[in-house]
Amino acid sequence: MARSKERNYDPAKVMQELLDTVVSIYGASQPDPSLSIIADELGLNPIKVRKLLITAGVYESEIADKVNEYYKKGKSVEEIMLLTGLSRASVHSYLPHSKMVHKANEISMTAQRIRKYRKREKVGKVLCENMTVENLWNALITFEDYPFYTAKGLKFTYCIKSGELFVSRKEKSITKATVELAFEKAIELEGKVSGPKKLGVFGAGYLYHLIFNQSLYVSKSNQ
Repeated sequence: MARSKERNYDPAKVMQELLDTVVSIYGASQPDPSLSIIADELGLNPIKVRKLLITAGVYESEIADKVNEYYKKGKSVEEIMLLTGLSRASVHSYLPHSKMVHKANEISMTAQRIRKYRKREKVGKVLCENMTVENLWNALITFEDYPFYTAKGLKFTYCIKSGELFVSRKEKSITKATVELAFEKAIELEGKVSGPKKLGVFGAGYLYHLIFNQSLYVSKSNQ
């Protein structure tokens, strides 16, 4: 049996691309950037995202600025802990990376995350520029397992089986016809849909966020 080829990534290049990508998403999310949203985009945790943004010199907060001010003045981590009341782990989380190169398996995983993000970004952009049913399904397939949020802030994901949507927070599936009906309704209203009820279909509370979250994200990223 032929063995699959392992890709050799340039660690420094991959980590720089991760840094650039995080900064790009953060900038596109202004004026109210969310660390959680950026974390969802790249499959990271919010603390990791914050540390990357601090490393890039674009993240600002009272505590982050204070920790880094002390650090630049030559204060040790222990001294910063005493001055701020933060734990050792918290102090480190507010300091920039001293180096960006990690283990080979981490580099590979990071590269895959970036590649997946780029693919989602591409299909989302295509959907926004040409709102067809075919492009919608291409986007929905690409966004499988991506974390979305309901109006109440509840996280959910979905998968597609035999053309039907199965939402993690709902037992009954949403049929392909229902998905397309909601999409056609959104187009008919020229995207001016104030909430899920306007779609008037089963599962609208989820479909509303699937259809409009993708479009909203891409429009922001192109500003």
